[in-house]
Amino acid sequence: HHECMTKAQDFEAETKSRGEELQALAAAKEAIKENVGGADALSYGLNQVALVQTGSRITSRAGLAQFEAARLIRDLARKQQSPELAQLAVRISSAIRSGSKLGEDVFAKIKGLIVDMVEKLEKEVEEDATKKAWCDKELAESHEKKDDKTNEIEKLSTQIDKMSARS
Repeated sequence: HHECMTKAQDFEAETKSRGEELQALAAAKEAIKENVGGADALSYGLNQVALVQTGSRITSRAGLAQFEAARLIRDLARKQQSPELAQLAVRISSAIRSGSKLGEDVFAKIKGLIVDMVEKLEKEVEEDATKKAWCDKELAESHEKKDDKTNEIEKLSTQIDKMSARS
């Protein structure tokens, strides 16, 4: 019983935390969309590498958006104390650095990383919901059995009292 209650409370806390993580990921994705204005659909060659962040210098709105997305997720990871989000922030920063050096589509990589993280979180939420449903069912059955046993004890106590009174 106590274990199920603890799991139910943990589930509620995790659901809230995941909701906040999903909101931050959505905000990061939106920041990228707003700040690049369709640039995510473009393909960048080596001659256009100045459009993305190079080293620690931000050279364009696109670079700023990439940096802002990584910073937003890193800050949320600290706030939530989430190793998963911290790892995502590191992966995004790494994708920005390597993509800008190789002339790859950094926006697609960042979006892919965010989508993967959202899918992973949604899967975990679904698994947790399944566990919680099982726990709730078991808890309800335990309460029902306890109530049945309590009623049976009351009946037997009444019978014992009646028999004691007769003798």
